[in-house]
Amino acid sequence: MSLITACPACQTQFEVTDEQLQAYAGKVRCGECDHVFDAHSHLLESAAVADVSHVASDAAVYFKVSAEAAQTEHAPAEADFSLRPDLALDDGFSAEPHADVNDAADSAPVIPAFLRDISLADERPPPLASPASQRVFVTLSGALLLVLVLQWTYFTRTSLAANYPHTKPLLQTLCKTLHCEVSVPHEIAQLTIDDADIQEHKERQGVLIFSSVLMNHGIVAQAYPNVELTLTNTADEPVLRKTLKPAEYLPVTVDVAAGLAPQQEQAVKTLLGVDEKLVTGFRVAIAY
Repeated sequence: MSLITACPACQTQFEVTDEQLQAYAGKVRCGECDHVFDAHSHLLESAAVADVSHVASDAAVYFKVSAEAAQTEHAPAEADFSLRPDLALDDGFSAEPHADVNDAADSAPVIPAFLRDISLADERPPPLASPASQRVFVTLSGALLLVLVLQWTYFTRTSLAANYPHTKPLLQTLCKTLHCEVSVPHEIAQLTIDDADIQEHKERQGVLIFSSVLMNHGIVAQAYPNVELTLTNTADEPVLRKTLKPAEYLPVTVDVAAGLAPQQEQAVKTLLGVDEKLVTGFRVAIAY
């Protein structure tokens, strides 16, 4: 049996059925103003209907069941409406409960308005591309790249000159402007000193002769290191400790600035003035 209910907010009258009222404990949402109210409490008598032409014949169109209103203590225990969206009633609650199922399947699906309004066009504003800004960006990027290359060249100039000898004249020219120098690599791990020995001078009293061999195991020339020589007595206590510069232990014919060539060795020899009676041993090391 069809009944008439009225929205207390906007006074819009609707035609409902007993099945629709029992489904959600009488809680409905007005299709005109979206107000949720209890349809049982606002049923109208036939004489109280103002104008039958204004009464909707299809309740599925003119009112919606509220999922929030359905979550009340009056909802049926076996129904779970907590996950139902706020949508219009489907065909199962329409004013024509005995409609053919095949007719409902053939009808076009109802698409919500917010989905119908979606535009496939990209509504974002196009990026601002200015030729002048692009030129500025390219110029700044090139300048930054040049600065990075110059910094890398400055800090690796020694290794570059050693591994690529043809670049050394250019690096030396650049260093004149920057007040730096292109030196020979100082990689002490590539050098060893071996065959060290101390002998008394045959002609000069109180003079000892220190001799050894310095070897370069690397693939590039290495700067000549300092030779640290320590003379000890019988108790292994230092009697004399001296640091020998390259010019003090190399022959005058050796080009100290060119460094020790790769895979080469150089004889080391120097004279030490000390009382040979106090010296019984020695220790030798190299360092930069």
